[in-house]
Amino acid sequence: MRTVTFTAAVLALVACSHREALWGVEGGPLVVDRLELSRDGGRVSWCHQDDLIAFDREDSDGHMEVHTVRPDGTGERCVTCGIEDLPTGIRGQPAWHPSCEYMLLAVQGEHYGGTRFEHVSWGIHDDLWAVAADGSWAERLVEVPYLGATLHPQFSDTGQQVFWTARASTGETVPTIEEVPGDENQWDGWYLSVADWVAPDAGGPALAQRQDLYTAEGGFFESHALIDGVLWFSHTDDGAFLVDEGFSAAVDGSGRTNHTQAPGGWDEHVDPSPNGRLISFNSSRASRWQHPPDTALSLTMELWALTEDGGQVQLTRYGEELPALTRSVTSDYAWGPDGRSLASLHVEVQLGQYTQIIEVLTLDQAW
Repeated sequence: MRTVTFTAAVLALVACSHREALWGVEGGPLVVDRLELSRDGGRVSWCHQDDLIAFDREDSDGHMEVHTVRPDGTGERCVTCGIEDLPTGIRGQPAWHPSCEYMLLAVQGEHYGGTRFEHVSWGIHDDLWAVAADGSWAERLVEVPYLGATLHPQFSDTGQQVFWTARASTGETVPTIEEVPGDENQWDGWYLSVADWVAPDAGGPALAQRQDLYTAEGGFFESHALIDGVLWFSHTDDGAFLVDEGFSAAVDGSGRTNHTQAPGGWDEHVDPSPNGRLISFNSSRASRWQHPPDTALSLTMELWALTEDGGQVQLTRYGEELPALTRSVTSDYAWGPDGRSLASLHVEVQLGQYTQIIEVLTLDQAW
């Protein structure tokens, strides 16, 4: 359960009352401070108990490792560099257990061939692993078959379950100008999976009682959070390219609700704030991007939030700071423990060159 004390909320308000807002809307959440942590980082996860941010970083040889850092930018450490049991190459998409003792990773598997759709941002041919935060052990939890996938794994807020996106081969090849594994539509064949977590001291690390959801639905899914027994995820219908909506549902898949309601746009990574006052998500709506006719080459995204009264607030305005021929795409984020901070990842794209920037954003109060 995500809660905050009244005293902490009041202190947060007092501390920020004199600070000028950088972004946001009066009466809604305001960004009052920014701290850059990295310009070559990836997926972020924030462990609240120890106040540590995990992220992945790829080098020029295409190898990826997972690092941790304090939210003030100090104490950076590589977690996976010394773990001999992990396959070398791609090791990314970290997701903390609430205890901060271990994390989930996506790691290249047996069928990995190095195409961009096998990168952890898509996860095809990546296996699901668990590793100790101190680097003392690593254990594969799920070995994916040919054209299977592991994408955006998450621990539940209780630490008792694991939630991730999986894929099965559709058996249908499609014409493509890109190098796609199996020549299949990369936007189809996806579904969600939930399993019980068996901790190392209880006979694990392992998964038990796996349930696969929406296997007959098709399209592209992406798992974002499992909080208070509610799944938060995004879905692109029926193998369609580029258009996405943000949903919640009960842990068995029932009671599905569309929160973003923007057909033709791109809305993803829906996640409630720690105090439940916002539903945050990445969105293309600031630029009025619509597919069709717009394509991935013109996609821009910013971090948005839905407020308790049904309002919509644009939290970031990265794109407004950039020179001509440069665009910004928010890619990932993670809420901090007090509901006043987020670790934000946005990608600046200029003439085919990518800069992946991780910042800590401070809000005006606890949300």
